[in-house]
Amino acid sequence: MIKRVALFVAVALGLPLIATAPAFAQHRSPLADAPAIRKRVEFRASRLEIGVGAGSTVNQTFNHAVLMNVRLGFHITDWLAISGFGAFNVAQFKTSFNSRLQDTLPDNMADGRAPTQSDAAASINKIAQVYAGQVELTPFAGKYSLFGKLFANYDFYGFAGPAYVTLAAASSGRAAPGCGSSPQASCVAKDPQIGATFGFGIHSFFNRFVALNAEFRDVYFKDNAAGRDVNGVKQTSNSDLTWNSNVMVLLGITLFVPPTPDITD
Repeated sequence: MIKRVALFVAVALGLPLIATAPAFAQHRSPLADAPAIRKRVEFRASRLEIGVGAGSTVNQTFNHAVLMNVRLGFHITDWLAISGFGAFNVAQFKTSFNSRLQDTLPDNMADGRAPTQSDAAASINKIAQVYAGQVELTPFAGKYSLFGKLFANYDFYGFAGPAYVTLAAASSGRAAPGCGSSPQASCVAKDPQIGATFGFGIHSFFNRFVALNAEFRDVYFKDNAAGRDVNGVKQTSNSDLTWNSNVMVLLGITLFVPPTPDITD
């Protein structure tokens, strides 16, 4: 009898626990639908970016171009943007190869296919202006610290798009005629060229709307920087143009508008 009463009591006490089991099974964590990061500052989303800077080409054969550049872009989201870029040659300096080449050429009379120093200098061209439209992707961003005391936000982006390049004679003195329908022994390739640009860059934010911008850019287009016969037909024309990589390293300051970014919930 005592055993039956004990079994009845145990069953009676267990029924409430069984009845409430589904309630425990349906319980959800309050963080189930929460975002991964709360109060995240969206430095780029729905903001204009206005930048100015300067830099130089780094892989030119004859003359490195010192460039001033501007950029205007709109960030559609925090990771996708479209922008326009312009770079302008404000100065140039000879490469070491150019200097060594001039030392090996004759002063006055051409020797075979080798031009004189003045003729060689007269046919060399330079990048005058670069205009580009590009799509930018920002795959990741974060915050870094220096010595545990200086903290700053940063982002890393890549870009690609079409480019329009204008060329000019590098020599300020006498210049050989430009390449045209009548081939010359030498000529300055001055026709504008359509090409492509691509590269990557980094923003380091001083605050929420001003950032330091460093960029590594390649502009790829057809050129004949020497202005000489390349294909060996003893004439120089646009048929001597070949595809060339023109790498630029740029540094500047960029502003984001409006100055106050969105902050997530």
